Amino acid sequence: MSLNKLEGEVEESQLYNEWRKSAKKTLEYLEDITRNPGVYQEQMLAHILKKNANSVYLQELALNGATDIDTFRKLVPVSDYERILPFVQRIVQGDKAPLLGCDPVVELIASSGTTGGESKLYPITEEQRRLRTDLQALRGPNLNQKLPGLIKGKYLSLSYAVPGRRTEGGLMRLAVSTSSIKHESWRNRPFDPTNVCTTPDTVILEATSYEESTYCHFMCGLLQREEVLRIGAIFASAFVRYMTKLEELWPEICADIANGTLSESRVPNELVREAIQPFLRADPKLAEILRQECSAKSWEGIITKLWPNCQYIDTITTGTMAAYIPMLSHYGGNVQIICSTGYASSEGHLGLALNPTCSPGETSYTLIPTMCYFEFIPVPVDGQEDINDEVLDLTSLKEGQEYELLVTTVFGLYRYRVGDILKVVGFYNAAPSVQFMRRKNTVLSVDTDKTDEQELQTGVTGAAKLLEDQLGLRLQEYTSTVDYSTAPPHYVIFMELKSDDDTVLGESIPTYLLDQCCASVESAFNVSYKAHRASKRIGSLELRIVKGGTFQRLTELAFQRGATPSQYKTPRGLGHKDYAQLQILTDGLLQHYPAQSSSSLPDS
Repeated sequence: MSLNKLEGEVEESQLYNEWRKSAKKTLEYLEDITRNPGVYQEQMLAHILKKNANSVYLQELALNGATDIDTFRKLVPVSDYERILPFVQRIVQGDKAPLLGCDPVVELIASSGTTGGESKLYPITEEQRRLRTDLQALRGPNLNQKLPGLIKGKYLSLSYAVPGRRTEGGLMRLAVSTSSIKHESWRNRPFDPTNVCTTPDTVILEATSYEESTYCHFMCGLLQREEVLRIGAIFASAFVRYMTKLEELWPEICADIANGTLSESRVPNELVREAIQPFLRADPKLAEILRQECSAKSWEGIITKLWPNCQYIDTITTGTMAAYIPMLSHYGGNVQIICSTGYASSEGHLGLALNPTCSPGETSYTLIPTMCYFEFIPVPVDGQEDINDEVLDLTSLKEGQEYELLVTTVFGLYRYRVGDILKVVGFYNAAPSVQFMRRKNTVLSVDTDKTDEQELQTGVTGAAKLLEDQLGLRLQEYTSTVDYSTAPPHYVIFMELKSDDDTVLGESIPTYLLDQCCASVESAFNVSYKAHRASKRIGSLELRIVKGGTFQRLTELAFQRGATPSQYKTPRGLGHKDYAQLQILTDGLLQHYPAQSSSSLPDS
């Protein structure tokens, strides 16, 4: 089907006309709540406190039914997961008492747990599910307003709904992305012409493995290649993993397309096979075109070679995800990288990317005042814990300032530290637009030094640019740890590199270049680190280059332990308890370089 024909059929349909009317009302609602965020925030807090007044948590704080902001701030302390953990444990075990909130708990949302620790669990209520649906309903109308051409084609959405499991108390434990898909609101979602996907819902709901789901995504996407306008995954890291998987799968996919078949070993689930069957056709000509493109020496610009009408790669590229922008650009060529997703976490769905076409890495999210009650702790540039004891509301933020986010939610989090550091970059009407900067937690520390994700990313990105400029090597993945076996201990950076010609990886990288890379990494670190290096309390930075596929083994280990493919993010810092991960990295070692010259530590 041609894109013009598809667009015409969509625009003439009754479904489209109904959606257009609904979208108009949705955009008017968005304008209202962002023009009056203070009013809606005050209403939101009062609603939460009234609803949960009889919860054990609030009863212990003696609010006595108060719903005003002043009393709330005076009596309710800032909290973290350690504070709510005893309540969560009781819920997991099946306690039905109104512990955190008064509404029944319908499921437990598990955090991604990528920092090396256990996943955190959050008890979700039906109202919280509705708020999630409300935020998702804002996406389509905004996307159509900014990119009206999307109704001309389809979306190859790369996602996988990991099966949940029941806790001892009978509740389902799910990742937030899986919960969104598994809920009936997704199954019965209204028509949205900006989000017509190439993959049938049955595949997304019923696929029994990441591998089965991925094979089907690419089969359907390639069989409808002319109609694909947008390709995406939630995070840039996941998108790169999918493309790496396609590099492995394409010979089998081409064989299936040529013969009009579907691999039984790759897709064993009968329900999934039945859903794919209508798309299958024997197309040797298409298979040969795909073979020629996929067998090329370089996959630079492969997206438009496989999907000639694709205009957008849709994925999150903020925070540490910015490190994947070079790989996205490599695969995408001139395809524009956008972000249409919401700002969401296990703690709640919080904001929306209202300007999806901004430069990669510059995505900002407008905080939606009807999602939860927001508070903010100012974060100073010098890295002190707090500027002062003041906690600000949504209407008191300043452009250019960074803040730590606190949320109070309908399901029972109160002044809860999410752990995200946000920077206000502007306002949509009166609602602040924020960029995700980093997680609050320190990644590396030997003594009193504290190196965070952003500093590590900046340093590694600089080193990666040197390797690409001089040897054509691209950064595939990275992580870090502290090696305590030396005196003094030192930071270690693991890097997996990729080239179009594997012969480069088979040779040793010149030591002078690795020395420059060490200097580049350390130049991004803070004054405290440099002082520790100068006083010899921290040893020389070490780079360890690992062979291709090493980080894929880390990913597989995480999946075995219950991580969700669409949410999994490579941990940027590994601790001494991460034995299995560190062993995988050690087994994959190709080359290591201790920075021995004093020149590797730039002047502060």
